[in-house]
Formats: sequence, C-alpha cells, structure tokens
Amino acid sequence: MKDTANPDASSVQGQDRPGPHVLIVGGGASGVLAAAHILRGDPAVRVTLVEPRERIGLGLAYSTPDRNHLLNVRAANMSAFPDDPNHFLSWLAAQGLPSLPDRFVSRSVYGRYLADLLSIWASARPARFRRAHGICTELGEGPQGIVAQFDDGTVQLADYAILATGHSLPVPPSDSAVLPAWDPIPDLAPDASVLILGTGLTMVDQVLTLLDAGFDGPITAISRRGLLPRAHRPSVPLKIGPQDIPFAAPVSTLCGWLRALARKAEQQGGTWRDAMDAVRPYVRRIWRSLPPVERARFLRHGQRWWDIHRHRMPPESEARILAAMADGHLTLMKGEVREVVATSGRITARYRPFRDSIEVVLKATLAIDARGLRGRPTDSPLLARLLDKGIARMDPLCIGLDIAQDGSVIRADGTPSSRLSAIGPVSRAAFWEITAVPDIREQAASLAERIVMGRMA
Repeated sequence: MKDTANPDASSVQGQDRPGPHVLIVGGGASGVLAAAHILRGDPAVRVTLVEPRERIGLGLAYSTPDRNHLLNVRAANMSAFPDDPNHFLSWLAAQGLPSLPDRFVSRSVYGRYLADLLSIWASARPARFRRAHGICTELGEGPQGIVAQFDDGTVQLADYAILATGHSLPVPPSDSAVLPAWDPIPDLAPDASVLILGTGLTMVDQVLTLLDAGFDGPITAISRRGLLPRAHRPSVPLKIGPQDIPFAAPVSTLCGWLRALARKAEQQGGTWRDAMDAVRPYVRRIWRSLPPVERARFLRHGQRWWDIHRHRMPPESEARILAAMADGHLTLMKGEVREVVATSGRITARYRPFRDSIEVVLKATLAIDARGLRGRPTDSPLLARLLDKGIARMDPLCIGLDIAQDGSVIRADGTPSSRLSAIGPVSRAAFWEITAVPDIREQAASLAERIVMGRMA
C-alpha cells in the first residue's frame, strides 16, 4: 500500500502517533464524507483514507465524465455538512460556477467538490490525514484495535475502521453479451440499434450519453413494468410528525397511508411530491420498524413504485427523454428478459411481454445492462472475507451486511463490534435509504460524533 503522505512508512504503520486513528476503507462519496466529518471534530483524531483509484470522492456515481449526467437532488440539498447547508453553493460560487439553489449540477462537478473537501487536510495537516493508495484485503479486530492487511503485504494498525466500500459490483461472466452500464459505450455505426435492460435512472444516463454522442439509431429500453422515473417539480412538503406515521404496520397499510397522504397534498393544491418529501426524514425509521417478512414484501411488490417516485430525474433530463420517445428514437417496453446472446456481432434477446406467456425475440447491435447496482456483499473480496471469518454477517434478507442502529457491524454471534462500523450503501440493508448524499452526510455526522466523543469503545 502506497502511503502518499509518508512514502517511507514501514510495513507496520500507525503505532507511534498520539490520538485515535481511524482507518476508512473506500474513498468514494461515503468515505470522503466520513473523513471530512471526523476531521472537523477532535483535533487529536487521525484519519487514513484507503482508495486504490487515483482520485477520491468519485466512486461509481461521480466518476462519469458526461456533463449531462446530472445529480437527481437540487444543489441546495447537496452540502456535505447538515450544519452548513450552503457549503456546496459557496463552493460552486468560489469555482466560478452557477450557484442557483434549484439547479441540478452535473455529477462530475459534484465529484470535484467531494475531492476538495479533504484538500485542506492533505496539504496543511498531513499529520492528521493520510491518503493511501491500495486495496484492503482483510480486517481483523482485537483487544488493541483493528489490524488491516493490504494487497502489497503491508499491515496497518488503527483504533477504529469504517467500511465505506460503496456498492458491490457483480462481476459479469467473461462471455456476457451485455455491456455493464459503468463501462464506456463503444462507437456505433449509423445503422446500429441499442437494447437497454432497465428503464430507471441508469437507463436515462445511458440514453443521454448515446444522444450526446450523436447516435441516431433506435433505442429500446425494457423492464418488467416499463416504468420511467418521475421528474422533479417544485415541492412544499406536508407537515407531519412521528405520531402521524404507522410505524411497524404491514406494507399494505403503509402504502394505503401514503396514498391518502398524497391525496391530501393534492386536495391542498400540491402534488404527490409534497407527500413523498414529507416522509423522507422518516424512511430509515420506517424501514427499521418493519419485520423481515414485511421488508421482503416491500422488495417484491413495492420497491419499483417507490423508486420511480422517490428517485426522480431532473427536468432537463426528462425533457430529452420525452422528446426521444416522441420522435420514436426511444421505445419503452414491458417484459421480462429471459436471455441475451451474441452471435456474429449481433445481439439476440428473448423476453416475455408483460402479462403474456409467449416469448418474443429482439435483435440489436449492442445491449447495455442498466438495471441498477445489483451486487451483493459477497461480490467484494473484503466483505466476503469478513463474512467468512464471522466478523460480519448478512442481514436476514441477504441484501447486505447486518448493521446496528448506530452503524456498528454486527458479528456472526449477534454482537455489535465496538471498533468496526459501516457507512453508505454497504449499510443499505439496515437503513434502506442510505445511498444519497443527504442521507449519508447525516450518517457521517453521527458516526463522527461517536468517534470523537469516544463512544465507540
């Protein structure tokens, strides 16, 4: 592991400096937000951020170079710090960029903002912050703290460790005929056609990339329900409190309650967005109140409907998508894709149309998998190793690591770790809505407070 702040560090580091040492594994948005919040706290705390990629703060979400891949949250709500809501707007102004609160900024610009959050610590306070290039292959927990091993054979000691590994990416088979959405789209001939699996926000990004590249051929996007994300509009959230929410109720009851809340918003002259945005502060609490059987029911029947209303696309993106649909450039279809194969440079997909038993064949030049990030923790070698050793365990539905309310990783024996925590998408099974910056920053602030005040030990 290359230590950029101390290139002559020995193979065992972190033993001879005062103050607690926090090792953060993962330098995407979650890791950077965790580091920034911790460094703002007690000046004795030291942080090492481990990330193999050259740039930090990007991860999958913000590594796109396409300027038309926009945030799906307004700039006013994208500050890294809950107690400084104008931090991102001030950064935009300092960069000479438009700082309009209602603007949807490109994700590449936001990646620059995240990287800048730690620049002052890297340059002016290197004793407190180290950026380390490398891959953490194993974490061990003992009475004296955390022992981390890296792919180059080095070992680092820390008092606490935070898993900020982001989304686990499934590794596609070597003979897969489908291009992962995070891979660059190859040049296409004028007579080419594209099939996109999925009709959510990832599909929107892929279509915009194709349009920006001048692609003029037919694009077909298919998903089981053919649902397109709704678009952002002005919203005034209804005023509700915990006493108004049926926590722990069956999913059917919750859905009925939410529909009634939407009708109330419309009767008052607003839209369903006012109801959805009113519920947002309570989503994690609602999720944690549900027993596993009700969580499973939501995942089967309600998730897609929730996603298209909760995770909306910017109006600019909507306008281009609707225009592409209106002129026949983009077609949305309902169906379940059964197989995609490549033969002689052509793609053949078999799918079953919605509510039909007869399979249909689609042909295309290129197929793109835009069904979202469907990886499991076991797709990450580090997380798989933690599970094998009993340092962590899967949640009851096997959609992620089992995490305690305070972010502590739960061991195989059911006890929470006092030294190992998780933040961001890796803790999704416990909190559900923990993939967007407004949610992660709250988690980062809480975690930093626990570390700074010494409540983890």
